[in-house]
Amino acid sequence: MAFWGWDRATLEADTDIIATINRQDVPDCCSGAGPFVVLGQNAGKIKRDDAGSVISIGTLQLNFYLNAKTKKGGRDKKNRELEKEFDKIRDKGSYDYLDKPLKPLTSFAQSENVGGGFDYDQALINGASILIFLYAFWAMHQRKDPYASRGWLGVAAAGVVLVAVAAGFGLAIAGGTVFSATASIAIFLILGIGLDDAFVIVGAELVHRGDFSEDARKVKDGADVYEIASKRVVRAMAAAGPSIFVTSITDAVAFYAGAITTIPAIRAFCIFCGTCVLTDYLLQTTLFVAILTLDMRMKLRRGARELNDEAQMRCCKPCVKNALSDPKINGSRPTSFFGGRYASVLLSKVGMAFVLASTAAIVCVAAVGASRVTADFQYQDFFVETDAFGNDLPYAWFKSDFEFQERHFRDGNQYPIGVYTSTADYFVEGSTTQKFYQEYAQQPYVVTESVTGNWYDAHQLYAASNPPQTSEEYKTSVATWLQTDEGKGYQEDVLMDADNNILATKTDVRWKFNKKELDTPMILNRMLRSRSFGRKHASAVKPRFYQFAFVFAEGIRVVLRESVISLCIACVAVLVVLLLLLGDLWAACLVASSVIMVCLITYGSIYWYNDHLNNVSAFFVIIAVGLATDASAHYCVAFLESSKLTSKDRAVEALDLLGPPVFLGGTSTILGICLTGFCVTYVFQTFFRYLMTILILAVWFGLVVMPVVCALIGPKSRREAIVAKEDLEAVTDAPISVSGGAPTAENSI
Repeated sequence: MAFWGWDRATLEADTDIIATINRQDVPDCCSGAGPFVVLGQNAGKIKRDDAGSVISIGTLQLNFYLNAKTKKGGRDKKNRELEKEFDKIRDKGSYDYLDKPLKPLTSFAQSENVGGGFDYDQALINGASILIFLYAFWAMHQRKDPYASRGWLGVAAAGVVLVAVAAGFGLAIAGGTVFSATASIAIFLILGIGLDDAFVIVGAELVHRGDFSEDARKVKDGADVYEIASKRVVRAMAAAGPSIFVTSITDAVAFYAGAITTIPAIRAFCIFCGTCVLTDYLLQTTLFVAILTLDMRMKLRRGARELNDEAQMRCCKPCVKNALSDPKINGSRPTSFFGGRYASVLLSKVGMAFVLASTAAIVCVAAVGASRVTADFQYQDFFVETDAFGNDLPYAWFKSDFEFQERHFRDGNQYPIGVYTSTADYFVEGSTTQKFYQEYAQQPYVVTESVTGNWYDAHQLYAASNPPQTSEEYKTSVATWLQTDEGKGYQEDVLMDADNNILATKTDVRWKFNKKELDTPMILNRMLRSRSFGRKHASAVKPRFYQFAFVFAEGIRVVLRESVISLCIACVAVLVVLLLLLGDLWAACLVASSVIMVCLITYGSIYWYNDHLNNVSAFFVIIAVGLATDASAHYCVAFLESSKLTSKDRAVEALDLLGPPVFLGGTSTILGICLTGFCVTYVFQTFFRYLMTILILAVWFGLVVMPVVCALIGPKSRREAIVAKEDLEAVTDAPISVSGGAPTAENSI
């Protein structure tokens, strides 16, 4: 309507609308696009002739602005209701003359669409906790061995993890960390990680359980069941304690190191995860151990009762008799699958060659992907259309319509941004301000006409006949000008107080662009160039540049810096902690190397997933440090503690002892996030892709690559080192004769 002076009669009397539309000097005070109408802001699919004149317009966009009154807690209720009414317009009347149905794109529809997607995903992944409880029961339940079967103990372990998560979140929130939707992901992640400790403890008890029938007979003969049960649990904790301590501390350190970032979402997530890991370790080594002791007491008493009732054992429960006499539970545990067939295949020449070659190939492919990763953020990715079953979510049409708008309403290859200046004496800083606008208009990516029509130049034309001589006269002149017909269009561009002091100003300018190059990196580049230009040429008025897309561009800028810093700090921290806890430089380097390769592959997968480096994907590259440590560290501890003579034998023994619990722990974590594969929002889809990648890689390096590497070039056993040290001390302390003659057995070295 600006072409016809906002007058319906003028529009109806126009005999050549196309000629009117092609005018370049139509003032516009309402679109926020500057002093002149920018056709491309409200019209799309514009066709022009060879001379550049408009000959047809395919789409039209109307912008309505609501009074943005707000109250504590959110948008004003009346505004929200009005947005609902705008949405209902599409269901009223007939628009048969339109090629595309009328669908209002309101902020209400946007929030409802995104929120509806999150609500659906949240309800979906809540089922993950149920799956974890069921899995914990199944993993610890054994039909053939009633004394080793601990299905309900698995349920108790999952319950302990939930308590640990609640305690960890409570402590973090009490410390000032803000809970967010992103942080809720930590709940399901910690559920999986926490069960890993329980599996290792129970696995150690099964391996080091000793003669169960003998202990049951002691209880039958009157021995203290609490003392016997406690001794059995102590043996298990002596074996499992170092492993879960190392992994828990390294996980916590890795997460807390990631919390150094300035990105609020990542910082909060890392703090929640680190705190939950520590609380889980404390509760697993106290509360769960107490539950395990009670369970052991009940099983010992059950065994004593069965031994006391031979007739019942023979007639009704032969399985119990067999169990009590079964060597599996009486100190001669059979070799597990991982220590048997799996180890023989994996550690064969062909198996080791295959593992090394395939790992090298994976790393090379990841390196290629890492070199091609680009930083970008697509806002429309957050909009959703249907759920996992194809049902429309609230305002499902919003995504397609938003993309339609992005394609066809880009201001005719021009990108609007706002230039804001701060409080200043513009009478004194007038020349600086004018020079800033003039020189900024000459930047190659700036539409010159959009800058020359700024409020300062417009006022200068008004005041040319009677220029102000003082600062007070200048302020009065500006205030008076804003009330004139010429100045009314700039009333929202100049903010003044009651004393006519200019508090802030705004100028809507436009950037030129090629549609193919309009992406977040381009916007980021121009944003930084504009900021640098403003600091250099107009520091007195402190120009600031803003457009909604700058939010994502700024996020990309921060992510590029913070991801590198956080990743380096986390890796160094993990290496230092592993060195201190393992006490072996070579072992610490092996674990740290596996962590680095997991991070590299995860980063490279960004490209192969056809994704970009942004606030969401970078998030998982950082937390990969904490998640990739467990399996490799567990295995390395078992390898160091092995008493076997050769590296290959120690690799097999470590697989036999730690293979089952590490596999079950990794599987539980994978199960905890598997339902997110059916989520529809970008955040949870990304969560599933990268977290599944990290967890699979962690198990691969912990149970496949690490055994092969340790068998070939693994560190020395701690027991071997202790024996060697004792032998050396014994030789050193032996008496040496200083008399002549040939050395004897007593004095020979």
